[in-house]
Amino acid sequence: MEELINQFSGTFETTLSISSYILNIVICAIMLLILSFFYSRFGNSISNRGQLAKVLVIVGITTFIIITIVKSSLALSLGLVGALSIVRFRTAIKEPEELGYFFMAIAIGLGMAANQVVPTAIGFAVLLLIVAVFKRNAFKSAITQNLLVSLDCSLEEKTSITKNIATIIQENSSQLEVKRINYASGHIDVNFLVKVSSLNDLNAIQDGILTLSREAQVTFIDNTL
Repeated sequence: MEELINQFSGTFETTLSISSYILNIVICAIMLLILSFFYSRFGNSISNRGQLAKVLVIVGITTFIIITIVKSSLALSLGLVGALSIVRFRTAIKEPEELGYFFMAIAIGLGMAANQVVPTAIGFAVLLLIVAVFKRNAFKSAITQNLLVSLDCSLEEKTSITKNIATIIQENSSQLEVKRINYASGHIDVNFLVKVSSLNDLNAIQDGILTLSREAQVTFIDNTL
């Protein structure tokens, strides 16, 4: 009990035994794997969420190792600050959601490296609960797809065509998000993120769009890889 109270009080030992280190890094890895699953399952990013989910585990474990090494040495801590000051990350964060998950992974690594098992586990559980509440509809069986529609239309028809396409998709999907619309001379390209309950809904969307134009190109790309 005293150990649990000490964890919440923010006090911890600067040294960590081998057994504690192994136990903490295993717990950290389990939490990060759960986090990566939640991101793959509930994320809204168009990019390949499966790949970023793997990166979350790597970031969290790396944070754990770094903090474990430097936390007992002021010299190492200052050296880390100097090293990070010259590091430049070339991969941009495309969506705020990705940044949020990165911070969650870093927080898990920090908490477990500081031997704050109970506060980290409770905070992590609360975060997952919040994510689940926000995405409660995602627990239902659904197929998430990127829908790319490309067809020829006149400048005067572009607004009505876009509206008709959106109406067809809404009638056959449980969620619709417009990601990109590109108007060119006599041509329109639209990118939607849609959720459907079955492949029949995808066929219905395709058939409905083809009624607008037999020359339309309809492409579905899996968004859950």
